[in-house]
Amino acid sequence: MRSTTDTCLEAEAAAHIEAFFPTISAWGCRLRDEAGRRAVLADLEQQREEDAVKLLSDAERTFFQQLRHPKRRREWLGGRIAAKAALLKLPDAADFEAQARRLTILPDAQGRPTVSGEAGKGLFLSITHSGGYAAAVAAQGRSCGIDLQKISATILALINFFAAEEELALLADAVGRDAAALTMLWTVKEAVKKSLPHEQPGIFAGIKVARITPAGDRAWRVECAAQAATAHDFSGYVLALTC
Repeated sequence: MRSTTDTCLEAEAAAHIEAFFPTISAWGCRLRDEAGRRAVLADLEQQREEDAVKLLSDAERTFFQQLRHPKRRREWLGGRIAAKAALLKLPDAADFEAQARRLTILPDAQGRPTVSGEAGKGLFLSITHSGGYAAAVAAQGRSCGIDLQKISATILALINFFAAEEELALLADAVGRDAAALTMLWTVKEAVKKSLPHEQPGIFAGIKVARITPAGDRAWRVECAAQAATAHDFSGYVLALTC
């Protein structure tokens, strides 16, 4: 796995991402359906705030108006677009806008995105954002988690915070120990954490990697004690989805 931030690598990352999310859905989102779940990617660079707010319910609009930082506003809106595209999957933009406004997705007491009302019964939803993208995954009747991270050398300073020596040994044998490999480990733990019950203590408590095996081109299956996830290297970004 490699780590760099030049323009060519960003273009390569975009190509890998588009291949993983092969279907164009509402509002230009990219979609992937598999195994009873739907994952969606939204390109934040193509998002205009004045258009995106049209998808918000009244309660969401009230919440959004309290956000002041431009970056936070942009990411939050992108997450709502991706989540609603994952829930609705409507090809027609007009239909999507109308139905999206009927959905309210707000954080619960633990900060996890929750769909209000009857639409949220039995539904599990996870949202992530990094760099120029926001992503979401939705599943009915089973937990799910997603995490996307732009690869950065800053991850090297956080090793002791999220990785044990035995996990680093597994990672080195299967993938490597550079910034991209460590980002993979982080994203897997984040995705698994999001799929666990709300009362789980600590940021990564109980999430210990037991095995890492290849799962296709530029992909790995990472088995933890609590859950397993697949990690995908997009040359600049790493995406993890719980299995």
